[in-house]
Amino acid sequence: MVLQQAPQLETERLILKQFTLEDFPALQACWTDPEMVKINGGEVPTGEAVWARLLRYIGHWQALGYGYWAVFEKATNLYIGAFGFQDAHRNIEPALPYPEAGWTLIAQSRGKGYANEALEAILHWADTSLSSPLCCIIATDNQRSSYLAECFNFQFDSDAYYHGKEIRLFIRPFPSNPRQSMS
Repeated sequence: MVLQQAPQLETERLILKQFTLEDFPALQACWTDPEMVKINGGEVPTGEAVWARLLRYIGHWQALGYGYWAVFEKATNLYIGAFGFQDAHRNIEPALPYPEAGWTLIAQSRGKGYANEALEAILHWADTSLSSPLCCIIATDNQRSSYLAECFNFQFDSDAYYHGKEIRLFIRPFPSNPRQSMS
């Protein structure tokens, strides 16, 4: 059995690569940052929950051939976030119909255009590797992520509830010409 790994992607300022167990401290710092906690439901995740997330990020590639990338700033090798795709089998109605895109950035990396750069890279990969529409869910008060999603052709589909919180479901149609979709 050959195990799938995340392909390394590079942009002008970023390197997106396979998560490893060594990324746990950086991932935990990201997910326990007060602003991230606020955006993601208000509860500080335990170390156990972040560890499970890391294993899910790694395992997605091996089980499904897609997943999340750990994103690093080229100039400093600083971990700045995670971008990618998942099938989390979320308990949500309506059920998510396509691979779910998601992203996180550490607070000190926001406002530099990194989210645009990383999202463009993973969507280009998806357009040529997944050949599927994509979806994402975003908390109704997370205007920054909603704006980012809309900039990359995710279109509002419906309101829903997840873990008792109102969210918005966005769908990004598969481009008719994936090779030109991110030009």
